[in-house]
Amino acid sequence: MVEGFSLKAFYKKYFYTIVVAGAVFLLSILFSLTIQEDSSANFQSILIEEGDTLWSIASRYEESHLTKAEFIAWIEEYNEVRADALQPGETIVIPVTQDEHIQSMASAE
Repeated sequence: MVEGFSLKAFYKKYFYTIVVAGAVFLLSILFSLTIQEDSSANFQSILIEEGDTLWSIASRYEESHLTKAEFIAWIEEYNEVRADALQPGETIVIPVTQDEHIQSMASAE
């Protein structure tokens, strides 16, 4: 043990600092998880219809912030589906927020 150093004295002197640092750490983790859940819940879900392909869906939502290839890759990864395995009646999530879709519909009119 280092002469003049006492773990008990250190703990007593910095107890509140340790508690506050721990609380900040835990709250930041909880806040981070909440943000991730909220952002994915805001994406739009669409129903696959006869003749739909990921390419045609990407064309329909061209104003998205992604290229068509990125759009398709995002759908395949997020929904765990392959482009050639889409079935009519299936619901998938696309990387377009409800707000973006409403804005694009309003500007089209």
